[in-house]
Amino acid sequence: MGAVGFLARKMTALHHAHLSHSLTAFLSLSELKITHAHIITSGLSADLFSICRLLASAAISVSAADLRYAETLFDNVDTKTLFMYNTMIRGFSQSDRPLEAIRFYVGMLRARISPDRFTFPFAIRSCAVSDSVGLGRGLHCSCLKLGLDSDVFVVNNSITMYSSFGDMDSARALFEERSTSVDVVSWTALIAGYSDRGDVDSARRFFDRMPERNTVSWNAMIAEYARVGSLEEAMRLFNAMPERDAASWGALVSGCAHCGRCKEALGFFEEMVRTGVRPNEPALVSAISACAQMRALEKGEWIHSLIIQENYEVNVTLGTALLDMYGKCGNIDRAREVFTGMRARNVFAWNTMIAGLALNGCGKQALTLFWKMQLTGLSPNDVTFVALLTSCSHSGLVEEGLRFFHLMTRVYDIRPLEEHYGCVIDMLGRAGLMREAMDFVEGMPVEPHPGLWGALAGACGIHGDVKVGEELGKRLIELEPGHGGRYTLLSNLYATARMWDDVAMVRDLFKQRGKNKVPGNSIVET
Repeated sequence: MGAVGFLARKMTALHHAHLSHSLTAFLSLSELKITHAHIITSGLSADLFSICRLLASAAISVSAADLRYAETLFDNVDTKTLFMYNTMIRGFSQSDRPLEAIRFYVGMLRARISPDRFTFPFAIRSCAVSDSVGLGRGLHCSCLKLGLDSDVFVVNNSITMYSSFGDMDSARALFEERSTSVDVVSWTALIAGYSDRGDVDSARRFFDRMPERNTVSWNAMIAEYARVGSLEEAMRLFNAMPERDAASWGALVSGCAHCGRCKEALGFFEEMVRTGVRPNEPALVSAISACAQMRALEKGEWIHSLIIQENYEVNVTLGTALLDMYGKCGNIDRAREVFTGMRARNVFAWNTMIAGLALNGCGKQALTLFWKMQLTGLSPNDVTFVALLTSCSHSGLVEEGLRFFHLMTRVYDIRPLEEHYGCVIDMLGRAGLMREAMDFVEGMPVEPHPGLWGALAGACGIHGDVKVGEELGKRLIELEPGHGGRYTLLSNLYATARMWDDVAMVRDLFKQRGKNKVPGNSIVET
């Protein structure tokens, strides 16, 4: 009787007059599958309305969505409708495979089913999130041909799409062409587009012209002013807001952290918590990033305890931020705890943990973690090898480091960047292998940056290799005759070897050329 009552309730909810209510029928995919089995055994498979509602639940509901199952349902229907195609397009546009939506759009056209105003917003969104410029422009042209380009949902998604492509001229032209049909979302999309491009002046002009504003438009302006360092203007807008939400506070925190104003970022975060606002994920990640930049371990631990107390899910993004913070602040044991407790890890999480181990003198453990990463099936990227080479350099693992460099280039076909070359040169220099380092630099397929020669010359000074150091020092002066630090480097090398006549010669040359030493700088938390 319980099973009968359960199925009766599910079928009633599934057939509700409003789709939004129908989408709440199932609390899990298993409930949906049980109901689907009932539909089949009851001979209702031919009832297209029931199948369409079931498909919608599998594709776009919050609690029971499973696009693979939705595809199976879709493929087993002989006569497919416009609603079914639109449902699949919508489902994939919100997934991690957005271009699959375009496959269903093409299938719709091949089935000679004409798209409608519900088709294009989600198809266009798919092009925006996948950065498919040509497809996006083609879809917008199709809207024009079908006379659907004035629909406000199509307009809003098209503005967002062009903005995501960085084509603000097209976004603005579309906005102005449809000025009679735009709404607050249209204005906000344009403002957010200018903000994302760093054009704060254009964003502000449209913000000031808005007939009405929502919280999203306020937040976009606050975030942009904070990001470019105009904290006073960001605060003026923040204080003028009629209503604030977690994203408003998060905009201040994220903007300050992004432009390196870490103390202000943490100050806003602490005030946010004091006022009883539950921080959103961007605010948490940005505050943790600020702690990492400042090496503020105690504040980072406080934020971590807040995450635990408030039962936040430590997903890949939040977990990786915590790994980075603990690694840079020197608490590698807590980093290990976070890493072990993460339910899912991507290549960025593995890279961050490897880099943390390397930074804290756990070189061999970093290499072991890399091989464990291989067993998961994840492919390393260029950042992975920077972390590995750094680890080998700090731990004196020269043979292993050279092996990783060859693995990167020959097995994974990753083109070395300046950072990779610098790591290898630093590794050889730290080990006192000056001639090998020289040969490596001269064998590079790209022109070495003077900074690489400078690092190697500094290593010569540490290891007392005057001959190679002298050669490098003279080469650096030829490359950068206006850089006073190059003369100082060579002079110090001679002084270490007690070659006083040569010290005097370099200093005379320095005076004759009238060069000033390039000043240094230091950032110290006080």
